[in-house]
Amino acid sequence: MSETYQKNGPRFGIIAASLLVATGLLACGGGGKQASNTTAEPAPSEIPTTDAENSAPTEIATGQAGADNPTAPAADGIRPVRELLGANPPPINDYSRTHVYADLVKQARSFGSASAPWDEKATLGDDGWPIGDFGIFLMSDQKEISGIAGTYTVSFDGQATVKLDGSPKTTIQNKRYDSSTNRTKLELVLAPGAGRLALSFTQTGAGIKNLQVIRPGYDASNPPLFTRTFIDHVQRFGTLRFMDWLRTNNNPVTSWDTRTDPQRVRTNTGKGVPWEHIVALANQTGQHVWINVPVSADDDYVRQLARLLKGQLNASSVIYIEYSNELWNGQFQQHSSNKALAAEEVKADLNSPLAYDGSQDPNQWMYRRIAKRGKEISDIFRSVFGNDSMMSRVRPVFSTQVVLPYVSEIGLNFIAAVYGPPSQYFYAMAGAPYFNLGSQQRVEGLSTDQVLQAMEQSVTDLPRSNQFEKNQALASWYGLRWLAYEGGTDTFGPGSLGAKKAANLDPRMQGICERYLSTWYQSGGQLFMWFNAGAGNWDTQYGAWELSTDLAIIDTPKIRCMDQTLAGPTPSLEGRNKAPGSFDAYAYAGNFPPYSKGSMDQVRYLQAGKFNDYLVQAAHAGSYQLILNAATASGGNRLDISVNGSRIANAFELSGTGWGAFTEQAPITLKLRAGFNTLRIATNNSNGGYDLQRLTLKP
Repeated sequence: MSETYQKNGPRFGIIAASLLVATGLLACGGGGKQASNTTAEPAPSEIPTTDAENSAPTEIATGQAGADNPTAPAADGIRPVRELLGANPPPINDYSRTHVYADLVKQARSFGSASAPWDEKATLGDDGWPIGDFGIFLMSDQKEISGIAGTYTVSFDGQATVKLDGSPKTTIQNKRYDSSTNRTKLELVLAPGAGRLALSFTQTGAGIKNLQVIRPGYDASNPPLFTRTFIDHVQRFGTLRFMDWLRTNNNPVTSWDTRTDPQRVRTNTGKGVPWEHIVALANQTGQHVWINVPVSADDDYVRQLARLLKGQLNASSVIYIEYSNELWNGQFQQHSSNKALAAEEVKADLNSPLAYDGSQDPNQWMYRRIAKRGKEISDIFRSVFGNDSMMSRVRPVFSTQVVLPYVSEIGLNFIAAVYGPPSQYFYAMAGAPYFNLGSQQRVEGLSTDQVLQAMEQSVTDLPRSNQFEKNQALASWYGLRWLAYEGGTDTFGPGSLGAKKAANLDPRMQGICERYLSTWYQSGGQLFMWFNAGAGNWDTQYGAWELSTDLAIIDTPKIRCMDQTLAGPTPSLEGRNKAPGSFDAYAYAGNFPPYSKGSMDQVRYLQAGKFNDYLVQAAHAGSYQLILNAATASGGNRLDISVNGSRIANAFELSGTGWGAFTEQAPITLKLRAGFNTLRIATNNSNGGYDLQRLTLKP
């Protein structure tokens, strides 16, 4: 997930959810899930105190990343849907209902002692195999899950006494040893209803090696890396994001030598899966990959990663690159790590770019560093892949908090001011817009109908609660696409658990889900990474994020939603302010009727150096005439007008006959791209003030 959800049960570590502020509740994860017990948006002390609406350095001309429009449909009006809907595979662990590996050892906990296989205290050699006797905890929480019952083939180099440990409805049979190959084999027979599997290995001598526990239905002499059910499930998506596979949250890796090396790490660990497994999956399925770089990974790590991907990943796979996960989210260790790294940088160099403007605010440095490190990672990948691959095959993504676009503004404004156009370094910005139950998220006694009604309302409110216009306006201003690194159904938290599960299985959920995704695409959003693919346990307070409760159940409302959306076409864009057309001057990004006095004053009393952004949807690319309907009591009121980061009118002086007497101003010629554009109107000079009533755009 992203912004915030935490599993507190046995072996449940922190898993990202997204932080979504809606109806007074915090949402979680790499974007917008309902907050768990501890997640919160950054405390007021960690939010820089400058004006959130007008914090950008005035009129930085950033240009564009090319003539293509990040929000425009394809020439035939239909964007390729498989490129617009991806998914986050769930974490790999022994209790997951998404069975990824054919070999259970790869999902197991780290090797434990022979007397307590779950304690992860075995002594390991340099090759990752135990020295001496040990135990292994392979599987838990699998009772009544499809594909568990059957015969598993166990094999290893060496000899040992193998016993079951707390593994009901399981028997061992046909143990044999081949002295010519030094290989022991045996079978585990799991009866229906078995759900836990742990083994102890004693009398191992110096230790055994090359242990495999192969699931039923696979050739134990030549097993595949991934299960057929997993491949069949995720194959529908064009892109997979591996944040949880890589254990991005709280990841301790700093150097390439400390990564998960498949030649030295044999089980599931807190450092995540080997990069080679991600490459193997993409090469098998032909999918694109979205990867997360650990927060403290050094330059050499990033360079070695880029070289591995260039050398081993099939050339048709696109690579989305994200720096860590939710670095703004105080629940995760990477938040404090990034903040400390920013402070260390400024302390070591008082001329650090993080303090280019003299800022002494550690929180400002922290948010700027997210963008700075993302830019540095982009530069390293450029040095490996070359210029021609950047923003085409290699797509760095700047991810922050969807409900607080100001965090994105801090980072992108910093890049623009210090390094130049962000579009030179980033392909897109991204957030995580979840839908949830709003104020009823943790209420007991709800019916299934009430849960569905609350989620329907959340989808209706989504464009405003998740600041869609402000996010799209910021992306358009800097020539970036707008993506969702996570998103989906958020039922996290105690209260009405039975109704929440029933709602996710109700046929009406399909329609809610389809309307949710349509709302995203209509608002200009592009690649949407559903959180999560796979199957999960929906009987707990930890949420029903996944698409099913069992990978064998393939006809669920959310799976039907995915497949229907993937069948396309995607809906056309739907913006408020259209060109050609005329719209209210108070309809700036994020401001909706009924307009408050404060929001209207932001137009009427816009001080010098301040601005308002208007998100404008152009039917066609080309030249338009902008006509302002304005009132002013005196001369000398001048405006600077820009489009998509480029100034098109300097110190445009308004004419008028008196306050309250609105007059059409001389037309201003500007060029718009097909799709969404950001029109910025800034006060250059105020002499007694002015008021805008309407903005008109004519071909």
